[in-house]
Amino acid sequence: MAELKLHHIYKRYGNVTAVGDFNIEVADGEFISFLGPSGCGKTTTLRMIAGFEKPTEGVIMIGDQEISNAEKGYFMAPEKRGIGMVFQSYAVWPHMNVIDNVGYPLKIQNVPKEERLKQVMQMLELVHLKEYGERLPSQLSGGQQQRVALARALVAKPSLLLLDEPLSNLDAKLRESMRFEISAIQKELGITVIYVTHDQSEAMTMSDRIVVMSMGKVQQIGRPYDIYTKPANQMVADFIGLVNFIPATAKGDRIFMQGYEGVSFPNPKKLVGEAVLAVRPEQITLSKTGGMVEGVMNHRFYMGDSVDYRVKVKDHIVRVIQKGAEYEKYKDGETVYLDFDNVMSFAKDE
Repeated sequence: MAELKLHHIYKRYGNVTAVGDFNIEVADGEFISFLGPSGCGKTTTLRMIAGFEKPTEGVIMIGDQEISNAEKGYFMAPEKRGIGMVFQSYAVWPHMNVIDNVGYPLKIQNVPKEERLKQVMQMLELVHLKEYGERLPSQLSGGQQQRVALARALVAKPSLLLLDEPLSNLDAKLRESMRFEISAIQKELGITVIYVTHDQSEAMTMSDRIVVMSMGKVQQIGRPYDIYTKPANQMVADFIGLVNFIPATAKGDRIFMQGYEGVSFPNPKKLVGEAVLAVRPEQITLSKTGGMVEGVMNHRFYMGDSVDYRVKVKDHIVRVIQKGAEYEKYKDGETVYLDFDNVMSFAKDE
């Protein structure tokens, strides 16, 4: 296991700041996800930890050892950092069978052949590939190849495991099952993991904490529950899960929904002037008999275990999701009423 520290990390390419003032302390055995849209700096940060990129400023430490210090001009080579890495493309060698692929890091370390085979078979058993040792990568499914890459990264017993969007090439059902496999292996080995993804479902289900990034900046660091229920700003609220944004005006201790001046909510942030209300689709209740806001059913989408409703409220479409709802309960064009629970608020430009 390893404790990882990043202090005031910057990465600049000329006048462009790809990562700006990144700070985090990761505990031994913690699973951290870097989450954000393409180009937000998450992979660049991962590559700086791995040693494939040099930080422009800042210090990176594993335990009490500095592995990068830009001010001192110190930079430890990637192969000396004791880090395992799994790439999006799997990067398994097509001419080697599974046993040779997984055992390659041990071969480089001059581990005797008999001991090497023993460790490889133990790792293949852990990733449920013990019966596939003689197969070539071309004879494996995408999920099996991903497990080979994971086993190869783990067999050398790294102090830290880095995963760069490792599931993005898999189909939806396999991607979901691999999430739980990776989580189970991480918990069994107690290894520290940094996981890069743009998929908020992966980050929510696998992580102890999530680092939400945008445009090279950390927007929020926290537990999945806290980030979902208490997002730091509109970007985080919008990127984590589904959300409706509704224009509002803040006056005193209340925030009033625009177009419905009689509908207001508490103003805990003491906002003033133009504001935005944010409410998750599953935290809105639909009714035919009355509620806070009147609207018109615009469209319905049957999702199997839920119905996804789109309701026109004034000039806005409000999304409502109800688990176990009856698709025929509401008709398109019908007048409906909405009640809001757990409403969040932000300044207009927050």
